[in-house]
Amino acid sequence: MKFVDIGIKRRNIFLFVVALLFVVLVFPTFVRFYSGNDSLIGSESYYHFRATKELIQNGYMNPFNPPEDIGDRSYQSRNYFFNPYHYLLVYASSIVSLAAASRVVPFLLGIAAVLLFNLILVSFIDVKYKRHVILAFLVINPAFIYTFTVSNQHSAAVVLSLLGFYFFMKPGKHNFVFSVISFAAVSFFSIYNALIVTVLMLGYIISSREMHSRFAAVVFMLALLSFTNKVSFYYNFSFTPDANIAGIIFADLGGIIGFGIFTAVLAFYGVFSNWKNKSSFMYFFLISILILVSLLYVGNVANIYLMFFMAVAAGLGFVKLYERQWSVTPVKNLAILIIVCGLVFSCVSYMNRLSYLYPDEGAVESLQWLGSNTFKDGFVLSHYNQGYLISTIARNPVIADSLMTSDYDQSFLYKVQDSIFYARKIVPAKQLMASYNIEYIYITPDMVSGDVWRRPDEGLLFLFTSRSTFENVYDKDGYQIWQVVNTTVED
Repeated sequence: MKFVDIGIKRRNIFLFVVALLFVVLVFPTFVRFYSGNDSLIGSESYYHFRATKELIQNGYMNPFNPPEDIGDRSYQSRNYFFNPYHYLLVYASSIVSLAAASRVVPFLLGIAAVLLFNLILVSFIDVKYKRHVILAFLVINPAFIYTFTVSNQHSAAVVLSLLGFYFFMKPGKHNFVFSVISFAAVSFFSIYNALIVTVLMLGYIISSREMHSRFAAVVFMLALLSFTNKVSFYYNFSFTPDANIAGIIFADLGGIIGFGIFTAVLAFYGVFSNWKNKSSFMYFFLISILILVSLLYVGNVANIYLMFFMAVAAGLGFVKLYERQWSVTPVKNLAILIIVCGLVFSCVSYMNRLSYLYPDEGAVESLQWLGSNTFKDGFVLSHYNQGYLISTIARNPVIADSLMTSDYDQSFLYKVQDSIFYARKIVPAKQLMASYNIEYIYITPDMVSGDVWRRPDEGLLFLFTSRSTFENVYDKDGYQIWQVVNTTVED
């Protein structure tokens, strides 16, 4: 049976990609507002919100004179490292509110990322519709949707990396200067970001066999800025210490920054079906493997950079499947339809999940109550995922949050929290709470349904029955706030 062209080559896919881009970046926020929740999406957004607000309130408007400390509100003090993303929010908030800037800046960076990636693809892929199919796979990628919907520093790091790489490929001294400036800004985020752009440039010059002097100059500059400014090796603001590898990689299995399973299968097919031409992409394939391995060290942050390689492989895999001559055309069309439906379902399901991502209205209301009705001279104990929200919305200091860097390890504080959460006797719990000056305990519905406890009488939940030690000062919609009224241990 003759192959029937369904028209993918004749249509202007780029317009479809642009429309799709606006849908995936606007839909989560729109649904969130429609449901009556005007909070920012994700707890990480509140870390950057708080840091930016501190910069504005203390008058640190000059990025060339950043502060050393901006009031971290965590038990273990952390110095402030210069973050270009915070200054993007600072300047954007001079036009709109800081909350609006936290939504608009990632959105604009997402548009810039797609346009820059399209320009970069021109140098590698001649066929226009193939490039646009790759862009479509990038846009529907859960990692992409998260990066440019939730306020996070990696959105700016990605755009600056793409911008620097684009200018690096172009001849001319002025383009080289622009690439150096872009890569210089990237180096301030983390050494991991600097290494990513370094290996990308290395792969490019090895495959193209030119511009070695440029590479040496840029690498020297990256190393100089990264190490002289005491930049951390990596930053992960949504660190989950007990996450499994499958959950980190695949959004369909619960990962918040991951990939759809259909996309991963198409990516594997794209590499396999083009393996005979592996010499044209081998260096970039090896780079993607290195980024994948780095998941073991930096967590799901690596997916934000891996998503571009995944989009290329999946897009080419889809094109290969589309162009392949099948003996039974209806079977081919059915297979393509199933794949497209799977991709759409995965994308819509993820956007819906992102729309209802924590915090909800109940969390915001309880945290506002905590901020208005409690003392600030002690620490709040809660799950580390609540740390940013408590320190930003309630403005109370916390024992620990989700920030994990190469030079800041909260593992010990996580163990302290667990020791209190699962304590079976009141005396050890009192001693730990006294030692760490814990004045309040903030409990969420997720904590009592699996995040911490699995039974209603487990650990600290049972010890709450000691009215001489704890007083329930807030209980609404599953959110509870307990005040520690007595940590004295009788002999």
